[in-house]
Amino acid sequence: MQEGTIGRRYARALALALSEGSTKEDRFTLVEEQLSAVGALLDRRTGHAGFRQAMLNPGFSTEQRKLVLKEIAKEHKFDEATTSFLNLLVDKERLPHLPSIALSFRNEVDARIGRVRATIVTAKPLAATDLTAIISGLEKKTGKKVVPDVEVDPSLIAGVQARIGGLVYDATVRAQLERLKIDFNIQ
Repeated sequence: MQEGTIGRRYARALALALSEGSTKEDRFTLVEEQLSAVGALLDRRTGHAGFRQAMLNPGFSTEQRKLVLKEIAKEHKFDEATTSFLNLLVDKERLPHLPSIALSFRNEVDARIGRVRATIVTAKPLAATDLTAIISGLEKKTGKKVVPDVEVDPSLIAGVQARIGGLVYDATVRAQLERLKIDFNIQ
């Protein structure tokens, strides 16, 4: 089974389990944040090597892994659902898929609570008021709460570009110059 498929199945099952108790939006968000944090620790590129070793090395028993997760859960006051879900992943030997599961669960939560993620790229760092205005404009366009991920790319020259899913709103000087090249057939 592909990692994305596993991630979506477990994420849907967790969302369904949480929604059975008429859970509030806050609990979905809390569990999502906690799973994402543990998933980030397991990420091959940016995670914590020692934690990844303890969780994924077959030399460590299921009980040892659960003890490590129990201590983390206790230290960081994890929601009971998060702790139970992580233990299930250990039991089913699905912990290596946690980064994918956490991403799929984040997408489930976003859909359930009417949230979208936007990548906002600017030529230089934005002032807080400018970022707030951009987010407000995107929220009006989408009708959803926008969670921004801001990047700086000096090659844009000036302006802002926002990507939400497959949509791109591009008000950069670089894009305008590219359109001019096309319009006037300049090479």
